Amino acid sequence: MKKIVKWSAAAMVAGVLLASSGFEGATSVLAASKNTTQQTSVVLKWKGTKLTQKGLISQGNTLVPLTVLRDQLGLPLNYNPGTKTYSIGSGHTQLNMEVSKYDVNTNINNFYINEYQVKNINGRLYIPFKLMNDYLGYQGAWDASTKTLNMSKRELNTITIKTETVKNTTSDAVYLLHYPKVSGLGKVEVEKAINNVLEQHMKTFNEASMKQADLRDRLIEHTYQYIQNFLVTYNRNGVLSLIVDQYGITGGAHGSTIRTGFTFSLKDGKQLSADDLLKSNSTYRTVLNKDLAKKLKAHEGYLGEFKALSANPDFNVSEKGIAFFFQQYEYTVYAAGFPTFVYPFDQLLPKGTDPFENY
Repeated sequence: MKKIVKWSAAAMVAGVLLASSGFEGATSVLAASKNTTQQTSVVLKWKGTKLTQKGLISQGNTLVPLTVLRDQLGLPLNYNPGTKTYSIGSGHTQLNMEVSKYDVNTNINNFYINEYQVKNINGRLYIPFKLMNDYLGYQGAWDASTKTLNMSKRELNTITIKTETVKNTTSDAVYLLHYPKVSGLGKVEVEKAINNVLEQHMKTFNEASMKQADLRDRLIEHTYQYIQNFLVTYNRNGVLSLIVDQYGITGGAHGSTIRTGFTFSLKDGKQLSADDLLKSNSTYRTVLNKDLAKKLKAHEGYLGEFKALSANPDFNVSEKGIAFFFQQYEYTVYAAGFPTFVYPFDQLLPKGTDPFENY
């Protein structure tokens, strides 16, 4: 699996690039790799106040220096010399950056997000603002005329999301399972309903993995591995949405991962379906099936056979809208990962419709 391979490779790297001056956590610094991409300077503001540090536009992405998150946003920054990893923030939104002279492997709470690449530019680390917007709880107003980004904190649901861990090692397998636990709602029954679903999902995977590991041929030297991680993709407007990846490797060229999306109403703990969120448009499936057929056919590694969304399609909610995704090998080759297609709600619902009004 790509995530595990990247983790292992990064952990063995002998050097690290320092993100900025004034951070004493790193003791071994490599020369920055040369970056020849043309960049444009960006004025940064925090809650309307202009900052001394500037951002960059590189390859169409607005980038924010890592030190802005530390110095202006007040996020704790730590460095682990053993794994050459910088960590900014805490809890389920902690951003971890495994740095080498070649690239930066990025994960949030151990969940790798390859589509948002942290950049090493001239020896400094820069965070894509899209990553901050989509997963770290920040929003921004862009002024194209002055190339100014005014950042502020998003108003999130007033809940606490803690990462629980089940860790176990046997002669046959290694288990490292992270799952979320919700609290702080002030509604015990709602919290219990949500947590029961998420914990049972982990337990089902753990039990199935243990049964599989019990059948391992003892003549095989390597042990099996089972890993679960999660990523919160939306936490506003009374709705909590996340994706959970469950990975296992028992041999062969690579392991396999099953991705599951969960979306809950914090009003009553109900697990929401795509039909719940898009009920204002009774024909949304017809529209989506036609568009998805076209997009999947054009997708690299398409294997064919897509006809329509299943009765309960895989999806999650994001800051961009509703994201429908497909499993490895479902319609594309393994290397294609999880083909994901995001649709803004205003593209699928009547004008002025709020998909979250009941939650």
